Amino acid sequence: MIKIFENEEEVANEIAREMKDHLFTDQHPVFCLASGSTPQKSYQKFSNDAGLQLKIKRLNIVSLDEWVGIDKSSEGSCYQMLNQDLFSQISLDSRQIVFFDGTSPDMKQECLRIDHFIEQHPITFSLMGVGMNGHIGLNEPGSPVLNYSSIVELSETTKTVAQKYFHEQTELKQGITLGLEQIASSKRVVIVITGEHKAEIVKEIFTNSDTRLPAQQLLGYDHIDFFLDAAAAKYMDQSS
Repeated sequence: MIKIFENEEEVANEIAREMKDHLFTDQHPVFCLASGSTPQKSYQKFSNDAGLQLKIKRLNIVSLDEWVGIDKSSEGSCYQMLNQDLFSQISLDSRQIVFFDGTSPDMKQECLRIDHFIEQHPITFSLMGVGMNGHIGLNEPGSPVLNYSSIVELSETTKTVAQKYFHEQTELKQGITLGLEQIASSKRVVIVITGEHKAEIVKEIFTNSDTRLPAQQLLGYDHIDFFLDAAAAKYMDQSS
């Protein structure tokens, strides 16, 4: 389902509410969360809720993706962004975070490690963003639909857009990511797209079935909603 909100603030309020609901009501809450600029406001609102600390020790967070070759402590790593925006704000213990190691000497084993964790601890809430090229996590357009964690070749669009997260030009070639099937198997999935700069890709996702973008693979599920603000939905028919 597509839900269109007036502005980014309303989107963030609703996402923070859902995150809190799942933290409190899921018996064993496991969140899979996108990093980057889009969900920052949602994480801020969630972490500012003083009532969370009673339940936060029940939460586990599993990695969505990471840049291959980038240490988690490095500026621009997916871990570092989430640590800054969320982990450090809610006093999350490192044992509660199961994250891809982009510098592992055995990346196949790294995929198996995360897959095994998810098999043992099913994801109850996923928050995904959508890239400028329609990617989800690091599942890139034109690539096979992945069922499990995999090493992927990054698109030129992703390599270029990702530079905004680094202080200096950084060579990125590959990523490690959950597969779309793992994301879709979450108990609940919210896909958030905000800002006028995403309006063109939103139009592609919802009106051009020929493109077969990764984001389009998550359409049609009852438990998956797309949250848009009015700016991102500017080319959508909002009368229907």
